Amino acid sequence: MTFSDHPRIRPLELVPIREGENAMYALRDPYGFADTVALPMGAAMLVILMNGERTLGDLRIEFERKVGKSISLPDVERVVNQLDERYMLDNQRFASYQADLMARYQQLEVRPAAHAGGAYAGHPEALRAQLGNLFTCEAGPGLLPSEGTRAGDTVIEDQKLCAVMSPHIDLHRGGPTFAWAYDRVVTESDAEIFIILGTAHTPLASLFSVSQKHFDTPLGTVETDRGFIAALKARLAECEDAGEVAKIFDDELPHRSEHSIEFQALMLQYGLGSRRDYTIVPILVGSFHPFVQYNRSPGDSPAVADFVAALRETAASCGKKVCFVVGIDLAHIGQQFGDEELITDARLTEQWADDQELLARACEGDAEAWFIHVAAQADKNRICGLAPMYVMLEAIRPCRGELLKYDHAVAEDRTSCVSFASAAFYE
Repeated sequence: MTFSDHPRIRPLELVPIREGENAMYALRDPYGFADTVALPMGAAMLVILMNGERTLGDLRIEFERKVGKSISLPDVERVVNQLDERYMLDNQRFASYQADLMARYQQLEVRPAAHAGGAYAGHPEALRAQLGNLFTCEAGPGLLPSEGTRAGDTVIEDQKLCAVMSPHIDLHRGGPTFAWAYDRVVTESDAEIFIILGTAHTPLASLFSVSQKHFDTPLGTVETDRGFIAALKARLAECEDAGEVAKIFDDELPHRSEHSIEFQALMLQYGLGSRRDYTIVPILVGSFHPFVQYNRSPGDSPAVADFVAALRETAASCGKKVCFVVGIDLAHIGQQFGDEELITDARLTEQWADDQELLARACEGDAEAWFIHVAAQADKNRICGLAPMYVMLEAIRPCRGELLKYDHAVAEDRTSCVSFASAAFYE
């Protein structure tokens, strides 16, 4: 038996993009190894049937049984070959490609910008105009101060900005909400190190993944603070075995195409890149779903508690001013995410109310209350930022937070809604 005789599709996402008689589906690779392709309904059905147990002939027979239409064996073979060419099948060809790509990526000193020219403009001048408009548009916070303005000029006495929450939705939909967070960074933070906690959208070797690569953007390279990372690694090694520590600090590949940190690095480069020097610490945080499933606090897990404590202690002893950035979104609801019904105005109002309660828990600086609110509902709203926010709140325990902007993006066909917000947190 070979994979070519019994094709198996890789763990990809099949998302409807057009309904009706000429329905179309997008086949997406969340791991970033393959480009997205658009498939008609027939090809999408074949994809669903490719479980590695069916021969090409079995696929043809099962397709005709389920769809009620005939398909020739050459047509089945053509679809399989096209998917194979695009590295969408789980076979030896993909395994070799993946291993080669991983080896080459591991050797890079600088992570290339994965989403330039797609999620945001790839040319520096066009990008500056695009990002500037996020601040000056009607929904934005307004023009950033001149470069001569000192950070801290607008700080309220006895309060220090210690973290911001920013979305990680694409800039086309959530851009002004990003701007509200980075307006506070530019005007109120004099941090030298920004610890970026991002949502991992692909599996990690551990619950955390710390990248040691610098981050490239069309506006320049954002330097990663390898000294801070070395100190964090050494501190964590005091309470974790060598294997677990290696999983955290050698697991570079999930960062390759992840946007939740890239967007924050880009916004920092736009806001601060020409004003002063700073470094970042890029950390992806994996899913807390098992804690939700078993109604168990993440703080009871040694893996979480040890990492949070090491992060807190390293930040406190590094001798530099530190600010956290959390790149998260909130609810993901609608048919696209597994719900049965289309999004109604009443459902949007209900979601707004629930999100406000959740954000209030965050602004109280209470990591456990933030987690409990989501776990009590079995994460029915699919909060895409539960874990990074918990880590930030537990690591710095802010005295208060301030909600800056809340928004949501609703699909025109009402099949999905993603909510997001920005907030500032103070010691």
